Amino acid sequence: MDSRSNSFNSGYMDEFRYDCRCNNCAHCTPGHPLPHQSSLFACGQGSGVSIPIPTITNPTFNPIPVASVTLDTTCLCNPTVKIDFNSLINYQALLTLGAAPVLGGPFTVTFQLSKTCNSGSKITLGTWDYSFGVLALAVNVTNSFSFSYCECNACPSCCVYNVEIVRVSATTLTGVGVLVTESASIRSSSISATAISH
Repeated sequence: MDSRSNSFNSGYMDEFRYDCRCNNCAHCTPGHPLPHQSSLFACGQGSGVSIPIPTITNPTFNPIPVASVTLDTTCLCNPTVKIDFNSLINYQALLTLGAAPVLGGPFTVTFQLSKTCNSGSKITLGTWDYSFGVLALAVNVTNSFSFSYCECNACPSCCVYNVEIVRVSATTLTGVGVLVTESASIRSSSISATAISH
């Protein structure tokens, strides 16, 4: 057996041992394991968008994509994945307070994180709410909103993580002659993904 054959067998056995060490569940194996690859970081794309606010006369709301990031963990074994989302939300309102106004419910935006792996079906991972409510004649505020999500021992795969606005609730006020006109937008947003091999 020549040196090239020895070198091939040695490399094959190293990869075989790596696969055995990494594969802790039968349905989940690295696609192309690299023994020295232990972590990954990916920056995604975020956008600024106007947030339509449903009303009694127009209650329809369609999901709005905000940010996405692609992470290929097929070179890792049993990866732990962390998704970080950050945004700036501007909210404006003009109120006619009338008599005895009461804040029944704040303006609320529901963000949803989902993933699609290897061109498969969409999987919802979680939802997070941003809320703002105040009794004032005029409001114009910009607040930061962020969330993080972790999943452990995920199957190695190439996944696209998406953040969408899936629900918006207008401010509700009670009282005589109480009116509110409001608008909102995402000024900016960003998303990133980190994966660590175990």
